[in-house]
Amino acid sequence: MRTSRQVGWFLALSLVGCGVARADDAAAIAQARDYFAKLRAGEYAACVEASSAMMRDALPAEKLAAVWGQITTAYGDYEAERSAEVTAAGAFTVVDLNSRFAKGNLRVRVSIDAEGKIGGLFFTPMAAEVAYQPPSYVDEKSFREEPVTVDAGGWPLPATLTLPRGDGPFPGVVLVHGSGPHDQDESIQLTKPFRDIAWGLASRGIAVLRYEKRTHKYGERMKPADVTAQNEVTDDAVEAARMLLRRPDIASNGVFVFGHSLGATAAPYIGHEEPRIAGLIMMGAAARPIYDVVEDQVAYLVNVDGDVTAEEQKDLDEVRRQAAKLRAGDVGTNGTLLGVPAVYWKNLNTLAPLENARSYPHPMLLIFGGRDYQITSKESDLWRKTLDNHKNATIRILPALDHLMHAGEGPSKPDDYAQPGYVDEQVIKLVADWIKAHGPGKPAQKK
Repeated sequence: MRTSRQVGWFLALSLVGCGVARADDAAAIAQARDYFAKLRAGEYAACVEASSAMMRDALPAEKLAAVWGQITTAYGDYEAERSAEVTAAGAFTVVDLNSRFAKGNLRVRVSIDAEGKIGGLFFTPMAAEVAYQPPSYVDEKSFREEPVTVDAGGWPLPATLTLPRGDGPFPGVVLVHGSGPHDQDESIQLTKPFRDIAWGLASRGIAVLRYEKRTHKYGERMKPADVTAQNEVTDDAVEAARMLLRRPDIASNGVFVFGHSLGATAAPYIGHEEPRIAGLIMMGAAARPIYDVVEDQVAYLVNVDGDVTAEEQKDLDEVRRQAAKLRAGDVGTNGTLLGVPAVYWKNLNTLAPLENARSYPHPMLLIFGGRDYQITSKESDLWRKTLDNHKNATIRILPALDHLMHAGEGPSKPDDYAQPGYVDEQVIKLVADWIKAHGPGKPAQKK
């Protein structure tokens, strides 16, 4: 379910990216530096040897070489490390090597699993230093941006309100992130889905509010065992919607919540928490419990090259065993399951997406990518069955798009996410047209 904006590979199991530094920081930093040094030296086989089975499947030597080639092409030669930081993310130790390259700075994130293997590699452009080139469907002259703050009580979050030029009040949209820590743009590798959406919708007369996720801004203050769906996602989204509802330049009967991935799964819960929200846009929403979805993701990843090794099968069997425990309610109060605190899994079920959507009275637009291996037809079929008789629900499946709503051909693969791209224009048009059909003063319509 995770969506992340870095050049390289990101792991679908990184559902909770927050925590506090561990006691063995120095050893973790040394291991990350050694791995990164081998990568820079072209010792790809050694990097693969140091990696977990899933990581080896996702990034064999030839793909690792291709990723590093993309990095050096885009950012030039590596020059020096600026600083190193360590945090905990469930069962993972995460090391950020903030690095200077000839053409810019990158955060090199190396995740180390509980067995001391490299479980994830991320290259994140330092946001302030990367020039964003907008897609062709954006008209930068048609809107302006205003810095604001979303504060659900003691956790002020930097935010940006993108406002169309001209006389309001305008329809307004709150963007709600997928799982894991995210900046305002939901940056994943070289792409910025939330900026694409904000600028694309604002070019069509719709105001958009996006904010830094709490686990991104305050990850070091939030202990993994204390993270819930509410304090990670829904509390801030509800407050963001209320902020728009208070503004005179936003139509009070035209505020919508637009969630992606986990944010989409949480959208019906958010809608019930604030009844004045006019409707929900849900892009890549899970219908089943997230651990069931993750189990399918892992099975896909170990099979993606058509060859499942004995070690990969062992890892998959263990994931299935843990998912079965979660289904049975055997989560306990301590420890982790699938690398995430067990209490988080239990709390996540409180979102009850199908139940809350079934009883939600306002319009809903559900969008799925036909090439999405993270949210597959299992989810869209269940949503369609559940909402078949809901007079205000519209479901659209866009065959060529993946989980990030990027267009492509053939089966989607993890390394597709390493390629730059934009949220496809058909998504922007679909959402803009739907909002205008269901916005201020418009009656609910079944489409």
